[in-house]
Amino acid sequence: MTTTIAIASGKGGVGKTTIAVNLSLSLALQNKETLLLDADLGMANSHILLGINPKTSLEDFMSGNSSLDNVITNTKDKLKFISGGSAINNLLNLGDLERHKIIQSFNNIKKRPEYMIIDVGAGAEASSMSFMASSDKVIIVLTGEPTSFIDAYSLIKAAFLDYKINNYGIIINMALNEMQAKLNFNKFQSITQKFLDINLKFLGHVCNSQRIRNSIISRSPLITKNTKNTDTQYFYNISNQLSTLDINKTGTIRFFDN
Repeated sequence: MTTTIAIASGKGGVGKTTIAVNLSLSLALQNKETLLLDADLGMANSHILLGINPKTSLEDFMSGNSSLDNVITNTKDKLKFISGGSAINNLLNLGDLERHKIIQSFNNIKKRPEYMIIDVGAGAEASSMSFMASSDKVIIVLTGEPTSFIDAYSLIKAAFLDYKINNYGIIINMALNEMQAKLNFNKFQSITQKFLDINLKFLGHVCNSQRIRNSIISRSPLITKNTKNTDTQYFYNISNQLSTLDINKTGTIRFFDN
């Protein structure tokens, strides 16, 4: 059985893709079959952080030139990856039926992973909301900045009202330390739960780090088979909390639904 987890954010620039890529790698390097889907369609950049240049993407599948199995790229650290393409207009403007085709097609891949991490586009766009609603679990990445709080709240409100998504994991990124991260989570939780009947769970934090910034600049993953340090440990700690996050039952079409 596959657990699907959407990684979302209210706005760009909060490190959502960095979280998605390194969390996926942390799972794969713990010998958990993991597939990372870059669902930031048309503006995909997970491959940049992975340091790879896939020859195929979802564009090849949607155009009928390739099966979904054939657009899966194997990375050097056991992680399987599907690229969302880059600045391709017909992926940027997918309709509901085309998104449903992508979601349903995962029923037909030859080997189902234990985990599929879905890096969805930032904000409450239709595409992002659709992929969130089709996932078992939803994680929101935010920072301690007021704009991040406001936009994350707007995303959660829209997802709750439109799709009845009521369980969310929260990761605080770019924190000064664990204490500050928990304070920011508590503040966000008190604001959000005052107005919405939802459940928020603190899954962990990632501190501001030059090592993480360097990994982004150098186009090489922070987490590798032979790398262990305080920064990689953030992601392993978060991966150990994933099973504690409740599943959403939205009643909509879902990945791996049979």
